[in-house]
Amino acid sequence: MPVSETLLLQIPSWLWLLCALAVPLLIHLLRQSNPQEITFAAVHWLQQRRQRRWKQWFVRDKLLLLLRLLLLTLLVLALAQPLLLRNTQPSAQRLLVDPEVTPAYLQQFLADHPQIREGYWLQPSPQPVTESRPAARDLWLTLSQLADASEFRRAHILLARENNASGHDSFRYSPHWQWHAANSGNGADTPALPRIAVLGGEPAWLQPLIQQLAGSTLPQLVLQRLPADATPVVGDIDWLIYDTPGPLPQRIAEFLRAGGLLISDARVTADSTFRFIDIDAQTGLETAPVGRGSWLRYRRDWHSAAFSHDANLPQRLWQQWSTQDWQWQHASRGRWSMDALPGTELADEQVIHSQRQPLQQALIFAFALLLLLERSLALWRRPATTGGDKR
Repeated sequence: MPVSETLLLQIPSWLWLLCALAVPLLIHLLRQSNPQEITFAAVHWLQQRRQRRWKQWFVRDKLLLLLRLLLLTLLVLALAQPLLLRNTQPSAQRLLVDPEVTPAYLQQFLADHPQIREGYWLQPSPQPVTESRPAARDLWLTLSQLADASEFRRAHILLARENNASGHDSFRYSPHWQWHAANSGNGADTPALPRIAVLGGEPAWLQPLIQQLAGSTLPQLVLQRLPADATPVVGDIDWLIYDTPGPLPQRIAEFLRAGGLLISDARVTADSTFRFIDIDAQTGLETAPVGRGSWLRYRRDWHSAAFSHDANLPQRLWQQWSTQDWQWQHASRGRWSMDALPGTELADEQVIHSQRQPLQQALIFAFALLLLLERSLALWRRPATTGGDKR
C-alpha cells in the first residue's frame, strides 16, 4: 500500500542561517592565489608538472568547500527541527496483541488467521511481536490512546480475556476493531477476597481494622506480613500496604505494573513518571495508574490521630481500596466484555491520518560523519601542501 511522505519544519525561522553558507565560499575565493606566469625554457617540463599538481589541489579544495557547505546546511536543518509526515492508511492485516497472551497461543492464532500479516504488542508505541515481550500496561488506557491512529483503525485486537474489569469511563475505541480473546472468562477465577499483605512496618490502626472487618462482614479476610526486603508478586498478593517513608523501591513499582494495588500515605514519594489524580479532596486521597495496577495514596500522615480516630474507618478504607482495585472488581463493580464496550466510540473524522517521525537524530549522525570526513581530508591535505612549497 503506497504511503505518501511530507517534510515539515517545526521552526522554519532558523533557515535564515543558510546565509552563512556565503562565509566558507568567500574564504575559499579569497585564499586562492593568482600567480604571475614567467616562462623559462629550461624549466618547461617542470612547469607543466607543477600545473598538473596545482589542478589536483584545486579539485581537492572544491571537495573541502562542498563538505563545509554541507556541514553548515545540516546544522541549520537540525535547528529547524524537521519532521517527516507519513500518511498512514487503515489495514485489517494488523494485529495488536495483549502481552499477557502466551507465545503458544499467539503462534496458533497467527496460524489460524493467515490474513494477518503484521503483529504488534499492545503498547502506546506498538512494537512488532518479533521484539521482546514488553512490560505490562493498562490495556484499556493504551487502546484508548491508539483509537485515533489511522494505521490501527481496522486492526485485530487479541486480548488474554474476553471479560475485563470496568472503571474506564473515558475509554475510546474504534468501531472497526475486530476483537479476539485467548480465554473466555466470566471472573470465576477471581478470588472471593483480595489477598492483603503489609511490607515491613505497619500503621497502628491496620491490625484492628483487619480484625474488625473479619469479625463482621468479611470472615475470611486475613493479613499477610512480609519482610521489609521482600519482593511482592502479583498472584500471591492483590493489595500491598507499604509504610516505609522515602522513594518507592523499584521492586514495588514492578508489582504495580504487573497489576497489584499499592496503598500508602504521602511519606512514600515517587518521581515525575507517576501521575496522580485527586479522587477525594475531603480525605486527601489520590491515585495513579501504573501499568495494570494502581497506587492509592493518602496525602495525610496516616499515623496521625486525625486520620485513625474515625468510627467508620474500616468500612471507609475498605470501600476506597476495593473501588481502586482494577483487577478485583466483581464485589463492587460490574464487568464489560468485548461485546459491550464501555466509553465512547471514536468517530472517523477524529482519526489522525499522519504519523510524525523526527529527523534530528539522523541529521546529527550525518553531521558527525561529514565532520569526520572533512577533518580527515583537511589533515591529509595539509602536509602535502607544505611539502610542495619546499625547494
